[in-house]
Amino acid sequence: MDVHEEFGWLAKHGPFYDVSCVTFARSLSPREALTCLGADCNGIGEVTFEEHQERTMRYIDSDNMRTSYVGALEMNGWTVLIQLWTGSIGLNKRLLRSLSQATEVVSIYRNLHATDYFVYAVDSEEVTSFDQLVPDTRWGSDPDRLASEMREVGLSWEGPGIDAPFPRSFALAKKITGFSFSEDMLSTPFLGAAIRD
Repeated sequence: MDVHEEFGWLAKHGPFYDVSCVTFARSLSPREALTCLGADCNGIGEVTFEEHQERTMRYIDSDNMRTSYVGALEMNGWTVLIQLWTGSIGLNKRLLRSLSQATEVVSIYRNLHATDYFVYAVDSEEVTSFDQLVPDTRWGSDPDRLASEMREVGLSWEGPGIDAPFPRSFALAKKITGFSFSEDMLSTPFLGAAIRD
């Protein structure tokens, strides 16, 4: 089995395949991560994945996508943060700096209608970032930091093109975090909160 195939489930979940951002933050609790992103402590509460989707749509409808709803859960010493249909922690420099201060962050952004990005940051510094369709064009303070891991998961420009760059990006995240972003995680209760993008 190719390393990316365990992430094939993402294509079945419309919101992930359409527009989404999944971010991993090391050594922060879900509450700490949401607070780093500017969430109001009183606005943080437990939600299911279905409630997360409903609240996201409410914010999209009410304030023209200036606010995104973020779900957070803890896994193996990392917090996984999920945004659907709007917002991207990885592409918002202010949020990325705040979240990655004194720790490391991996962020995978998918936009079926635009460009998909992978961002790796350490201690408020963007270390390695790339467009998933052209991963050999990288930027950041150390653009080649993840080069060998990228080759191992098939994120290198060899041959006519890159097959399945989105799931391969999650295979790269697994190399960094040590665990898989799995469909089972969506049945776990989240902490959720609104943040301003």
